[in-house]
Amino acid sequence: MEGLKELKEVMSCPCLRMRRATRQITQLYDHVLAGAGLTANQFGLLAYLFRADLADEDGLSIGKLAEQAGVDPTTLNRNLKALDAQGLTTDGRGSSDGRVRVVKITQKGKRTLQKAFPLWREARAQVEVALGSNALIELNALLDRAGTQISRVK
Repeated sequence: MEGLKELKEVMSCPCLRMRRATRQITQLYDHVLAGAGLTANQFGLLAYLFRADLADEDGLSIGKLAEQAGVDPTTLNRNLKALDAQGLTTDGRGSSDGRVRVVKITQKGKRTLQKAFPLWREARAQVEVALGSNALIELNALLDRAGTQISRVK
């Protein structure tokens, strides 16, 4: 039966497996980070913005932040609305190019991120316990390699 063979192929699909694992890990992080009032996505965005702040950058453009976060600008804008509503980020026009929208982390955003760091470490430790230290190191290396290699295929 041809359909059964195809179904077995689909069930071994790396995309489906990765999406399932990603959802499960994201749910774990979301649950733990809820103690700081953040989701895993929001935590990541604040971390990128904080890194830019520490580097004395004047915020990040929507395009640059979207690239770093690995999301499209439309999704990024939707995610930023919640952060902006909480007063964790602010946006304005770029100083060198007034047409560019630039996002910055606020002082409240920095305090929230600092509060979230121990929770993030707790979530990461839970993942490490579940997978094992060596497997987590290998997984991170494989994900980095996959991201680099797959981006070349597009």
